[in-house]
Amino acid sequence: MKLKNKPYKRILSFIAETGMLMQMPRSHKQHLGNAFDTVASHSHHTSIISYCLARMEGLPHEEGIHTMAMSILHDLPETRTGDLNYVEKHYATVDEKKAIDDQLHGLPFKNDLVNLFQEYNNRITLASKCAKDADIINQLYQEWVLDFMGNKMAKRWFMLKYKTTVPYLRTKSAKTLALGIPKTHPHEWWFSELVEKNLNKEYLNGKK
Repeated sequence: MKLKNKPYKRILSFIAETGMLMQMPRSHKQHLGNAFDTVASHSHHTSIISYCLARMEGLPHEEGIHTMAMSILHDLPETRTGDLNYVEKHYATVDEKKAIDDQLHGLPFKNDLVNLFQEYNNRITLASKCAKDADIINQLYQEWVLDFMGNKMAKRWFMLKYKTTVPYLRTKSAKTLALGIPKTHPHEWWFSELVEKNLNKEYLNGKK
C-alpha cells in the first residue's frame, strides 16, 4: 500500500506514544520485586519466541514474521490502559477495544493494525495461537531467570505454572519448550560452550 499525503505528525504521535512502553515496567514487578523487563522488552522477546514456535509448528517464514507482528503489537494498548497485574485483573476491567480505536485513530494504516489485533485476540489461526503461547513462554522465562537469581516468589510462580498454565498451552511446540525449561539454566547458551568446553583462562585470569 502506497500512502499519499502521509499525516506525518499523527504518525510521529503514534511513535512517541508507543515509545513510552520502553519506560513502562511490567506490573508483575510489584509481586516479583526484582523483575527486569518493561512492556516493550517483553513484546520484543515474545516476538522472537513466537517466530520460533511458528516455525516449529510448520508455518513458513512469512507466517513466522506475521506471528512476530502480532506479538510486537499485542500490548500496545497498555500505553493507555496500563498493565494490570494478576491481582488487579480480579477487580478492574479495561476497554481495550476503545483504547485500540483511540490509539490508532487517524493513522492511514489503522485497519491493517486492527486486523492484527483482532486475529491475535480471536486465537483462531495457528499464527495467533503461537503468538499467545509465546506471551506465556516469555513469562515463564522471566520467572525462570529470577528463580536462578534467588527470587523465591518467582520460583513459586514458576512451579505453579506447570500445573495451571503449561497444560493449557495451545501448541505442542510451546509445551515442548515449556517442559524443557527446567532441564537447563538461563546461561547454558554461553556457559557450556565458552566456559565448560572452551575454557580460555586468559580471559579469566588476564593475559600474560
